[in-house]
Amino acid sequence: MLAKFLAQEESVIRKNILKMGHETSLAIEKSIDCYQTLSLPLAEEIINNDALINDLENKVEYECIQVIARQQPVAKDLRELLADMNIAKELERIADYAVAIAKIVRKLPSKEQTMAPEIVEMAKKCINMLNEVLIDYAEKDAKKASNVASWDDEIDEIEHTLNDKMFKLMQTNPDDAIAYTYQLWIIHQLERIGDRVTNIAESVVFLATGKVVNFD
Repeated sequence: MLAKFLAQEESVIRKNILKMGHETSLAIEKSIDCYQTLSLPLAEEIINNDALINDLENKVEYECIQVIARQQPVAKDLRELLADMNIAKELERIADYAVAIAKIVRKLPSKEQTMAPEIVEMAKKCINMLNEVLIDYAEKDAKKASNVASWDDEIDEIEHTLNDKMFKLMQTNPDDAIAYTYQLWIIHQLERIGDRVTNIAESVVFLATGKVVNFD
């Protein structure tokens, strides 16, 4: 009976994490739509919706702590709960990066000629990476999670290329230096998203196998 209750509580926690993951992925997608359209109302929506993601993170942490206190799980179950708390924390931080992008867009000069389509490409790779690792989490697939972590190398390469491009554009178009500087900040937020998704992949491997890995 105890095992049944524990399984039910863990199922609720997983559902909340997957809901949090969906909202976080949507926040990144909206932040890039916001960047492409320079939509201030959309920026405000992203910023305001962050409270929901924060509440979900707090709920997951509380539920995990309560389960540990009440059920005193050992071995596999304890490992899953610890991984769940780490994953929720990483998702909350990823959502913060989406909010940061929205706040940058509010300051970005309305000059379409300064926009970089490569930023959109980079963001899409981040979203795909996050969505895939959430599937791996739901399926407890350590092998696929390990593979997803390798995608971060491609995101890092795009970051380096974009940084070089922005600095060169600043030199040739000094009047638009502010716009390019703000976009450097957006690029940095996306690079950090890739790093945080890599951390989630590490937690999925730990959850599934008990092995502690470092994909950095």
